[in-house]
Amino acid sequence: MNSTSIASLAMRQLMVAAALMVLSGSMGLPVPAPPGLVQAASLEDQSFDDTLVVSDRTLRLNGLGLRGVAWVKAFVAGLYLAAPSKEPGQILAMQGPKRLRLKVMLEAPSVELTKSMRHGVQRNEPAELHAQLQDRVNVLAAGIDGIGTFHPGDVLDLDFVPGQGTQLVLNGRTLSTVIAGDDFYRAILKIFIGERPVDKRMKAGLLRGSAA
Repeated sequence: MNSTSIASLAMRQLMVAAALMVLSGSMGLPVPAPPGLVQAASLEDQSFDDTLVVSDRTLRLNGLGLRGVAWVKAFVAGLYLAAPSKEPGQILAMQGPKRLRLKVMLEAPSVELTKSMRHGVQRNEPAELHAQLQDRVNVLAAGIDGIGTFHPGDVLDLDFVPGQGTQLVLNGRTLSTVIAGDDFYRAILKIFIGERPVDKRMKAGLLRGSAA
């Protein structure tokens, strides 16, 4: 193998390793947020509708945030709510349907997102509540693990409908049974906007309070 091939292989391996660390949340160096984080409901060339409908309720885009490290960009997240808010406590207590949408920007094993989700719930919930959530976290994890590999352009939605629960949807296809409980969806949101988010800059973007 010549020196050019060796260098190319090494770069490929480095990029894959960085991508896995971004998804799993194992690197704590977030990408600096660009000026005007949310402009025309678009971030890093990922476009989001200003409004959408979940369970017959029109939701508005609250903000967008990038999850990435250095040159590796994992996904852009968009948070949809019935009423815009910049306060995480208010959002976590807010009644009505919600949607957390992730637009994937790299190819990576879905199990890395599962690891990040599990770790995020554990970091943001006290031990007794974490124990109560564990079976439901396992259901969500099974749905994500079943994806196998994320590809650029994939759209993963985590929807909440009052009286029903949380639904995992990939590219419009339902991946899991409905997971009951307001407390469960709050636990998922805390991964993104809680006191110990997976990425502080992504949290700031999601809490912008409007799509403009």
